Amino acid sequence: MKKWLAFLWLGAFAAPAAAQPQPAPAPREPLPLAVFARLPEMQQVRISTDGKALAFRLRVNGEPALAVLPLDEPNARPQIVARDSEFDQREGYRTTGWSWIDPDTLVIAVAQRTTLEGDPTDATRVIAYNRRTRITTRLGWPGTFVRSNLLWMSREGPPRVLLQRLPEGRGYERLNNPEIIEVDVTSGRTRLVEQQRRGVSNWFADGQGNVRMGISRDADSGRLSVLYRSGGDGNFRTIIRERTERYQNPPVPIAFLPGDRALAISRHEGYSALYEVDLNTMDFTRKVFGLANYDIDDVDLNVEQNAVDGIDVTEDRSRTVWMNPRLREIQQALDETFGAGMASIVSTDRPRTNIIAHVGGPDQAGAYYLYNVESGSIRNLGWVNSALRDMRLNPVRTVRYRASDGREIAAVLTLPRLREARNLPLIVLPHGGPWARDSESWDIWAQPLAEQGYAVIQPNFRGSSGFGRDWEAASDGNWGMRMQDDLNDSVAYLAQQGIADSSRVCMFGWSYGGYASSRAAQRDPDRYRCAISGAGVHDIPDMVTHDRDYLGRYGSQYIGSAAGRLADVSPARHTSGRWAPIMIVHGARDERVPVAQSRTLVSRLRSSGKVEGRDFVYVEQPRNTHNLPLEADRLQLLVEMQRFLAQHNPSGQAATAAAASAPATGQGAAQTSPPR
Repeated sequence: MKKWLAFLWLGAFAAPAAAQPQPAPAPREPLPLAVFARLPEMQQVRISTDGKALAFRLRVNGEPALAVLPLDEPNARPQIVARDSEFDQREGYRTTGWSWIDPDTLVIAVAQRTTLEGDPTDATRVIAYNRRTRITTRLGWPGTFVRSNLLWMSREGPPRVLLQRLPEGRGYERLNNPEIIEVDVTSGRTRLVEQQRRGVSNWFADGQGNVRMGISRDADSGRLSVLYRSGGDGNFRTIIRERTERYQNPPVPIAFLPGDRALAISRHEGYSALYEVDLNTMDFTRKVFGLANYDIDDVDLNVEQNAVDGIDVTEDRSRTVWMNPRLREIQQALDETFGAGMASIVSTDRPRTNIIAHVGGPDQAGAYYLYNVESGSIRNLGWVNSALRDMRLNPVRTVRYRASDGREIAAVLTLPRLREARNLPLIVLPHGGPWARDSESWDIWAQPLAEQGYAVIQPNFRGSSGFGRDWEAASDGNWGMRMQDDLNDSVAYLAQQGIADSSRVCMFGWSYGGYASSRAAQRDPDRYRCAISGAGVHDIPDMVTHDRDYLGRYGSQYIGSAAGRLADVSPARHTSGRWAPIMIVHGARDERVPVAQSRTLVSRLRSSGKVEGRDFVYVEQPRNTHNLPLEADRLQLLVEMQRFLAQHNPSGQAATAAAASAPATGQGAAQTSPPR
């Protein structure tokens, strides 16, 4: 890291004043798996509007909690606001997001799992927490049916919020038509702002709290309708009414500008970019920002919601292109102090004097820092993982290889730090989605696998997002076929480079990656020594039925278009042939991919004569969801994976890593098999 000279940047603020210490040395033996299973000790950090308090998710005894930490009190300790580990208890709510509305008050979105007409759903609510009084206020709860969501927060005067909610007593026929209420955050008093309106399922407000837009999307036809008005009152008019394409949505405004103009993200030129749009003609009048050969990820608006502060992009790594001059200069100062690409701004106070930055890299879990731009002081707030601190572990880089049909594919390669990168055992690690992507970042699976001595490749196969409309749309008709070939081609590339031994390969993935893993075990048992499938789809026709109920007929086409013959590419429909050994893992509380998918696969493997313990292993985690929210489940997964890999594709380091790791199954999370 570079050392700063003490000087003022453009006379506006002071650069970080002191050089940062060198990273802690990593040990010369593999770290225990339990270290990698730890939940982040700090994440989603938000600083209060005056810079005197933090709100963040905290690790408490291996489980997540929302906490507030005063920065203006000596030796202050975090105040626990809510324990997310109680999400599956009776009346247990989990926190889903939070923002400071004033120096002392945190507005928090919460959700609780419930049922609606017999189907599981999230009941959402909003609360306020005052850090001085430690009083929690339920905002707009009386009179709310099932859902209430934050729409807008005031910036000055008495704290107020706009909530869109489903009102009680209106019947199921208006279930998707919310009203808008204004709530006084201090007293909890409410007033109606906008009544329910047929054809509007979501409302949007501008930075002044004026309701400007309503949207409706028909789940069965895919038709999108957008209503708009120029100010905070008056009549709405329709500006968009069309059936959406799956990989290219119409230019729905994300921010309103003077003169019936707006900012919108569009892919009409092939890649997601930011445009200015005339709302009278719906013409694109200016391209604000785009990136060659990549989609933009997101747009960071200013606090007034009428200009762009920054644009989030991912090429090989994620970064923010700051449009705001002050934030751009702050980022430059952080880059000079910590190294280019190592520090990212995650939160600022209202004057942008106090900055929260995460500092870390693809091989480093890192820490959160508080940087005061006026004094130049910089303070370590806490490590993401105090056992790892700022150790530089297994190196990560992007590689590009040619698929067997000639298309170029970007992939993230993680190599073991304790071994020469030659003829290594390999784990192919496909991402979920499949409409997602991997990039150079700290990965909770790739790092522990590399620590055990494996090379890990994460291909951005056809269907991956971030590489434009055509690459994402290439998933249509290619589940289990060409997309699977893209994964296999990564093995051939690494073998050709001398990095991996093509006879010592396993696949591990979660969600869509779990599907790809079970498909690899069924389709390509000669290529893979084993497969590990987490939360995977194994019977696509059954999943389409589930998704149609959940997403509607049009939304389910994202999976329904996966291949022309869905049953042909469903591993659970082809269990009689030879399979590579497979470990199947699923959470009993998974709402995205029902646990029935894995139970069905296991039942059919048994019926086909496969032997549990030899041909397959099944691990069902009673409290796990689709997202592994509990540390015990993460730890169990890593330990069971290590044992399975040691049996079918040993690395030579696995025994050392396991010896220092974790309790066996049965001492932490439970391992079960479905009924025979």
